[in-house]
Amino acid sequence: MAQFPAFASVSRSFDYVRGLRIKDKQLLVPHPRVRVSLDRSFFKSLFAALQLYTYLVLIGAARVFKRNRDRRSIAFYPHSAPPWYNIWLAMQISDIKIVSDLDTADAVFVFEDETYSRAARQLTADQRSRALNDRIEDISKTHVARVFQNVFGYSLAVDPLTYEGLAVCKSDANGTHDGKIVACPISRSELEDGAVYQRLIDTATDGARSEDLRTNVVKGALPVVFHKYKTLEGRFGTSYLHTDVRSADELYSKEEQAQISAFCREIGLDFGCIDVLRDINDGRIYIVDVNKTCMPVLSLSIKEQLKALRLMGDALRTAL
Repeated sequence: MAQFPAFASVSRSFDYVRGLRIKDKQLLVPHPRVRVSLDRSFFKSLFAALQLYTYLVLIGAARVFKRNRDRRSIAFYPHSAPPWYNIWLAMQISDIKIVSDLDTADAVFVFEDETYSRAARQLTADQRSRALNDRIEDISKTHVARVFQNVFGYSLAVDPLTYEGLAVCKSDANGTHDGKIVACPISRSELEDGAVYQRLIDTATDGARSEDLRTNVVKGALPVVFHKYKTLEGRFGTSYLHTDVRSADELYSKEEQAQISAFCREIGLDFGCIDVLRDINDGRIYIVDVNKTCMPVLSLSIKEQLKALRLMGDALRTAL
Protein backbone atom coordinates (compact mmCIF):
# COMPACT_ATOMS: atom_id res chain seq x y z
CA MET A 1 0.00 0.00 0.00
CA ALA A 2 1.31 3.47 -0.88
CA GLN A 3 2.52 5.57 2.02
CA PHE A 4 0.47 8.68 2.85
CA PRO A 5 2.42 11.56 1.18
CA ALA A 6 2.59 13.78 4.25
CA PHE A 7 3.87 10.87 6.38
CA ALA A 8 6.39 9.99 3.68
CA SER A 9 7.64 13.58 3.63
CA VAL A 10 8.03 13.68 7.41
CA SER A 11 9.74 10.28 7.38
CA ARG A 12 12.28 11.46 4.82
CA SER A 13 12.92 14.57 6.91
CA PHE A 14 13.95 12.46 9.90
CA ASP A 15 16.46 10.73 7.61
CA TYR A 16 17.87 14.11 6.59
CA VAL A 17 18.55 15.24 10.15
CA ARG A 18 20.12 11.94 11.21
CA GLY A 19 23.75 12.56 12.06
CA LEU A 20 23.35 16.16 13.21
CA ARG A 21 25.49 16.94 16.26
CA ILE A 22 26.01 19.92 18.53
CA LYS A 23 29.53 20.81 19.63
CA ASP A 24 30.96 24.05 21.03
CA LYS A 25 27.69 25.93 20.45
CA GLN A 26 27.70 24.91 16.79
CA LEU A 27 25.47 22.59 14.81
CA LEU A 28 27.50 20.08 12.81
CA VAL A 29 25.72 19.12 9.58
CA PRO A 30 27.07 15.96 7.87
CA HIS A 31 25.54 16.58 4.41
CA PRO A 32 26.82 19.05 3.40
CA ARG A 33 29.72 19.22 5.82
CA VAL A 34 29.14 22.60 7.45
CA ARG A 35 29.15 24.18 10.90
CA VAL A 36 26.34 26.54 11.88
CA SER A 37 26.61 28.83 14.90
CA LEU A 38 23.70 28.40 17.31
CA ASP A 39 23.03 32.11 17.73
CA ARG A 40 19.90 34.24 17.66
CA SER A 41 20.01 34.50 13.86
CA PHE A 42 20.05 30.69 13.55
CA PHE A 43 16.96 30.21 15.72
CA LYS A 44 15.11 32.97 13.88
CA SER A 45 15.89 31.27 10.56
CA LEU A 46 14.96 27.87 12.00
CA PHE A 47 11.54 29.15 13.03
CA ALA A 48 10.93 30.57 9.54
CA ALA A 49 12.06 27.30 7.94
CA LEU A 50 9.74 25.22 10.15
CA GLN A 51 6.80 27.49 9.27
CA LEU A 52 7.49 27.06 5.57
CA TYR A 53 8.04 23.32 5.87
CA THR A 54 4.80 22.79 7.83
CA TYR A 55 2.81 24.78 5.28
CA LEU A 56 4.15 22.72 2.37
CA VAL A 57 3.57 19.40 4.14
CA LEU A 58 -0.06 20.41 4.75
CA ILE A 59 -0.43 21.33 1.08
CA GLY A 60 0.87 17.88 0.15
CA ALA A 61 -1.61 16.23 2.49
CA ALA A 62 -4.51 18.18 0.97
CA ARG A 63 -3.52 17.10 -2.53
CA VAL A 64 -4.17 13.45 -1.66
CA PHE A 65 -7.84 14.01 -2.33
CA LYS A 66 -7.28 15.60 -5.76
CA ARG A 67 -5.74 12.43 -7.25
CA ASN A 68 -3.58 14.19 -9.82
CA ARG A 69 -2.60 11.52 -12.36
CA ASP A 70 -0.36 13.86 -14.36
CA ARG A 71 2.27 14.57 -11.69
CA ARG A 72 5.83 14.92 -12.88
CA SER A 73 8.60 13.21 -10.93
CA ILE A 74 12.25 13.79 -10.08
CA ALA A 75 14.77 11.32 -8.67
CA PHE A 76 17.87 12.64 -6.89
CA TYR A 77 21.40 11.31 -7.37
CA PRO A 78 23.78 10.69 -5.63
CA HIS A 79 22.14 12.34 -2.57
CA SER A 80 18.55 13.26 -1.75
CA ALA A 81 17.78 16.95 -1.40
CA PRO A 82 16.87 17.82 2.22
CA PRO A 83 13.81 20.04 2.82
CA TRP A 84 15.94 23.10 3.48
CA TYR A 85 16.94 23.43 -0.19
CA ASN A 86 15.08 25.35 -2.90
CA ILE A 87 14.70 22.38 -5.23
CA TRP A 88 12.82 20.38 -2.56
CA LEU A 89 10.63 23.35 -1.66
CA ALA A 90 9.86 24.21 -5.29
CA MET A 91 8.87 20.60 -5.98
CA GLN A 92 6.46 20.56 -3.05
CA ILE A 93 4.68 23.74 -4.01
CA SER A 94 4.41 22.74 -7.68
CA ASP A 95 3.26 19.16 -6.93
CA ILE A 96 6.27 17.35 -8.39
CA LYS A 97 6.92 13.92 -6.87
CA ILE A 98 10.18 12.74 -5.36
CA VAL A 99 10.86 9.16 -6.52
CA SER A 100 13.79 6.82 -6.03
CA ASP A 101 13.87 5.03 -9.40
CA LEU A 102 16.29 6.85 -11.72
CA ASP A 103 15.02 4.93 -14.75
CA THR A 104 11.33 5.84 -14.46
CA ALA A 105 11.60 9.42 -13.17
CA ASP A 106 10.78 12.25 -15.56
CA ALA A 107 14.06 13.87 -14.56
CA VAL A 108 17.19 12.99 -12.59
CA PHE A 109 18.53 15.82 -10.45
CA VAL A 110 22.25 15.53 -9.73
CA PHE A 111 22.44 16.78 -6.15
CA GLU A 112 25.85 16.96 -4.51
CA ASP A 113 26.60 19.96 -2.30
CA GLU A 114 30.29 20.15 -3.14
CA THR A 115 32.51 22.58 -5.03
CA TYR A 116 33.68 19.79 -7.36
CA SER A 117 31.46 16.90 -8.45
CA ARG A 118 31.91 14.06 -10.92
CA ALA A 119 28.86 12.08 -9.74
CA ALA A 120 26.90 12.47 -13.01
CA ARG A 121 29.54 10.48 -14.87
CA GLN A 122 28.15 7.35 -13.17
CA LEU A 123 24.71 7.78 -14.75
CA THR A 124 23.67 5.82 -17.83
CA ALA A 125 23.21 7.61 -21.14
CA ASP A 126 19.43 7.41 -20.80
CA GLN A 127 19.52 8.83 -17.27
CA ARG A 128 21.77 11.70 -18.36
CA SER A 129 19.42 12.52 -21.22
CA ARG A 130 16.84 13.43 -18.53
CA ALA A 131 19.27 14.90 -16.03
CA LEU A 132 19.43 18.34 -14.45
CA ASN A 133 22.76 19.82 -13.31
CA ASP A 134 24.67 16.84 -14.69
CA ARG A 135 27.15 19.03 -16.60
CA ILE A 136 28.15 21.34 -13.76
CA GLU A 137 31.27 19.79 -12.25
CA ASP A 138 33.15 22.84 -10.98
CA ILE A 139 31.73 25.86 -9.14
CA SER A 140 35.02 27.14 -7.74
CA LYS A 141 35.48 30.90 -7.86
CA THR A 142 38.32 30.44 -10.37
CA HIS A 143 36.13 28.50 -12.80
CA VAL A 144 33.15 30.84 -12.35
CA ALA A 145 35.34 33.86 -13.16
CA ARG A 146 36.82 32.08 -16.20
CA VAL A 147 33.40 31.21 -17.66
CA PHE A 148 32.12 34.68 -16.83
CA GLN A 149 34.91 36.32 -18.82
CA ASN A 150 34.36 33.97 -21.77
CA VAL A 151 30.66 34.85 -21.96
CA PHE A 152 30.60 38.53 -20.95
CA GLY A 153 33.90 39.61 -22.49
CA TYR A 154 35.23 41.45 -19.44
CA SER A 155 37.09 40.24 -16.38
CA LEU A 156 36.29 39.75 -12.72
CA ALA A 157 39.58 38.10 -11.69
CA VAL A 158 42.72 40.19 -11.08
CA ASP A 159 46.40 39.46 -10.57
CA PRO A 160 47.03 40.79 -7.05
CA LEU A 161 50.76 41.18 -7.79
CA THR A 162 50.18 43.74 -10.54
CA TYR A 163 46.61 45.06 -10.12
CA GLU A 164 46.35 48.57 -8.70
CA GLY A 165 43.34 49.25 -6.50
CA LEU A 166 41.05 47.50 -4.07
CA ALA A 167 40.36 43.79 -4.57
CA VAL A 168 38.52 41.00 -2.78
CA CYS A 169 40.45 38.02 -1.44
CA LYS A 170 38.31 34.93 -0.77
CA SER A 171 38.43 31.16 -0.72
CA ASP A 172 38.24 29.39 -4.06
CA ALA A 173 35.81 26.88 -2.52
CA ASN A 174 32.06 27.47 -2.58
CA GLY A 175 29.97 28.66 0.36
CA THR A 176 32.70 29.98 2.66
CA HIS A 177 31.61 33.65 2.85
CA ASP A 178 35.12 34.66 3.92
CA GLY A 179 35.76 37.58 1.57
CA LYS A 180 37.95 40.46 2.68
CA ILE A 181 39.10 43.65 0.99
CA VAL A 182 42.81 44.08 0.24
CA ALA A 183 44.76 46.90 -1.35
CA CYS A 184 46.72 45.78 -4.42
CA PRO A 185 49.38 45.25 -5.54
CA ILE A 186 50.59 42.92 -2.82
CA SER A 187 53.89 41.08 -2.47
CA ARG A 188 54.27 37.42 -3.39
CA SER A 189 54.78 36.57 0.29
CA GLU A 190 51.31 37.97 1.05
CA LEU A 191 49.51 35.61 -1.35
CA GLU A 192 47.12 33.30 0.50
CA ASP A 193 46.95 29.60 -0.30
CA GLY A 194 43.65 28.44 -1.78
CA ALA A 195 42.44 32.01 -2.32
CA VAL A 196 41.33 33.91 -5.41
CA TYR A 197 41.56 37.65 -6.01
CA GLN A 198 38.81 39.59 -7.76
CA ARG A 199 38.13 43.23 -8.40
CA LEU A 200 36.01 44.92 -5.73
CA ILE A 201 32.56 45.55 -7.17
CA ASP A 202 31.07 48.73 -5.70
CA THR A 203 27.35 48.06 -5.19
CA ALA A 204 26.59 50.75 -2.58
CA THR A 205 23.96 52.54 -4.68
CA ASP A 206 22.86 54.75 -1.77
CA GLY A 207 26.32 55.03 -0.24
CA ALA A 208 25.22 53.18 2.88
CA ARG A 209 24.16 49.65 1.88
CA SER A 210 25.64 46.92 -0.26
CA GLU A 211 23.28 45.28 -2.74
CA ASP A 212 23.41 41.97 -4.56
CA LEU A 213 21.08 40.11 -6.86
CA ARG A 214 20.62 36.41 -6.10
CA THR A 215 19.09 35.17 -9.32
CA ASN A 216 17.26 31.86 -9.64
CA VAL A 217 17.86 29.97 -12.88
CA VAL A 218 15.73 27.14 -14.29
CA LYS A 219 16.88 25.79 -17.69
CA GLY A 220 17.83 29.27 -18.91
CA ALA A 221 14.75 31.01 -17.51
CA LEU A 222 15.14 33.57 -14.71
CA PRO A 223 11.88 33.24 -12.76
CA VAL A 224 12.81 35.25 -9.66
CA VAL A 225 15.52 37.54 -8.31
CA PHE A 226 16.18 38.14 -4.62
CA HIS A 227 17.32 41.76 -4.34
CA LYS A 228 19.31 41.67 -1.09
CA TYR A 229 20.57 44.59 0.97
CA LYS A 230 23.44 44.24 3.45
CA THR A 231 25.58 46.52 5.56
CA LEU A 232 28.82 47.57 3.88
CA GLU A 233 30.74 45.85 6.67
CA GLY A 234 28.75 42.62 6.18
CA ARG A 235 28.71 42.56 2.39
CA PHE A 236 30.38 39.12 2.26
CA GLY A 237 28.17 37.55 4.92
CA THR A 238 24.70 36.01 4.98
CA SER A 239 22.87 38.54 7.18
CA TYR A 240 20.53 40.86 5.30
CA LEU A 241 19.01 44.21 6.18
CA HIS A 242 16.16 43.58 3.77
CA THR A 243 15.29 41.44 0.74
CA ASP A 244 12.86 42.18 -2.09
CA VAL A 245 11.42 39.55 -4.45
CA ARG A 246 11.77 40.99 -7.94
CA SER A 247 11.46 39.90 -11.56
CA ALA A 248 14.40 39.69 -13.94
CA ASP A 249 12.80 42.34 -16.17
CA GLU A 250 12.89 44.82 -13.29
CA LEU A 251 16.62 44.45 -12.72
CA TYR A 252 18.24 43.32 -15.98
CA SER A 253 18.11 44.41 -19.59
CA LYS A 254 17.12 41.84 -22.21
CA GLU A 255 20.76 41.65 -23.31
CA GLU A 256 21.91 41.00 -19.74
CA GLN A 257 19.29 38.28 -19.31
CA ALA A 258 20.50 36.61 -22.49
CA GLN A 259 24.10 36.79 -21.25
CA ILE A 260 23.14 35.29 -17.87
CA SER A 261 21.32 32.42 -19.60
CA ALA A 262 24.35 31.87 -21.86
CA PHE A 263 26.63 31.80 -18.81
CA CYS A 264 24.45 29.17 -17.12
CA ARG A 265 24.43 27.00 -20.25
CA GLU A 266 28.21 27.29 -20.50
CA ILE A 267 28.86 26.33 -16.87
CA GLY A 268 26.13 23.66 -16.89
CA LEU A 269 23.66 25.14 -14.36
CA ASP A 270 20.12 23.89 -15.05
CA PHE A 271 18.61 24.70 -11.65
CA GLY A 272 20.14 26.85 -8.96
CA CYS A 273 21.09 30.41 -8.11
CA ILE A 274 23.82 32.79 -9.16
CA ASP A 275 25.00 35.83 -7.21
CA VAL A 276 25.17 38.91 -9.40
CA LEU A 277 26.62 42.31 -8.51
CA ARG A 278 26.07 45.54 -10.46
CA ASP A 279 28.93 48.03 -10.23
CA ILE A 280 27.72 51.60 -9.69
CA ASN A 281 30.78 52.96 -11.50
CA ASP A 282 30.58 51.21 -14.87
CA GLY A 283 26.96 49.95 -14.64
CA ARG A 284 27.95 46.44 -15.66
CA ILE A 285 26.92 43.21 -13.95
CA TYR A 286 29.36 40.61 -12.59
CA ILE A 287 28.54 37.00 -11.73
CA VAL A 288 30.59 36.23 -8.62
CA ASP A 289 29.15 32.94 -7.38
CA VAL A 290 27.20 29.89 -8.57
CA ASN A 291 25.11 27.73 -6.24
CA LYS A 292 23.68 24.50 -7.65
CA THR A 293 22.19 23.46 -4.27
CA CYS A 294 20.80 26.79 -3.09
CA MET A 295 18.74 27.40 0.04
CA PRO A 296 15.84 29.83 0.57
CA VAL A 297 16.20 33.40 1.83
CA LEU A 298 14.63 32.87 5.25
CA SER A 299 14.48 36.58 6.09
CA LEU A 300 11.47 36.86 3.77
CA SER A 301 7.91 36.74 5.03
CA ILE A 302 6.01 33.51 4.41
CA LYS A 303 3.93 35.32 1.77
CA GLU A 304 6.99 36.47 -0.15
CA GLN A 305 8.72 33.12 0.30
CA LEU A 306 5.75 31.28 -1.20
CA LYS A 307 5.57 33.77 -4.05
CA ALA A 308 9.21 33.10 -4.94
CA LEU A 309 8.81 29.33 -4.64
CA ARG A 310 5.73 29.32 -6.88
CA LEU A 311 7.68 31.16 -9.56
CA MET A 312 10.51 28.60 -9.27
CA GLY A 313 8.08 25.70 -9.23
CA ASP A 314 6.18 26.91 -12.29
CA ALA A 315 9.44 27.29 -14.20
CA LEU A 316 10.51 23.79 -13.10
CA ARG A 317 7.24 22.22 -14.26
CA THR A 318 7.64 23.97 -17.62
CA ALA A 319 11.21 22.66 -17.89
CA LEU A 320 10.01 19.09 -17.25
